[in-house]
Amino acid sequence: MRIIAGRFKGLRLSAPRTRGVRPTTDRVREALFSTLGPAVVGVRVLDLFAGTGAFGFEALSRGAASVVFVDIDRRMAETLNKTCRAWKIDEQVLILTMSADRALRKLADTSERFAIIFLDPPYGTEWVSSVVGDPILESLFASDGLLIIEREEKASDLAIPKWFRREFGRKYGDTVVEIFRYDGGDPSVFP
Repeated sequence: MRIIAGRFKGLRLSAPRTRGVRPTTDRVREALFSTLGPAVVGVRVLDLFAGTGAFGFEALSRGAASVVFVDIDRRMAETLNKTCRAWKIDEQVLILTMSADRALRKLADTSERFAIIFLDPPYGTEWVSSVVGDPILESLFASDGLLIIEREEKASDLAIPKWFRREFGRKYGDTVVEIFRYDGGDPSVFP
């Protein structure tokens, strides 16, 4: 798997063989970043369930200011660290080796704000519903921030809080990618 565009174009991402890791395909990443366009330039990005870090590294390659990677698997975190050192981007990256729910609380305590939050948990889990339904998520968004969800097409319908407005949705094989814009409001209110 390679970075598609930007300053790291063509560089390879490596990953240990780990069960449940399903990197975002080049096709999906290319379509997603084409849709995002300049929205990624100069912003802070949160890559939950980072795995190989394909989304976050692609964002950095295309001009994001910084990325926080979250992954509970220590081997994945070590691989992310190696990539950061090799590409000399340590100062732009924070790697949290912990569960997504614990990371959300930790980041909320530090007043971190992100323009883009990417959510791509392992298929067949309830993590998307759990994270999207967590009121702490709202505290992590910069104004007008984007929530990008990549999930399995056959996954159950998702209840999205009214503080998000759906802006994009597309199916790629068995994968669905949706982009929601943060509008603020009461996080406890679902449609």
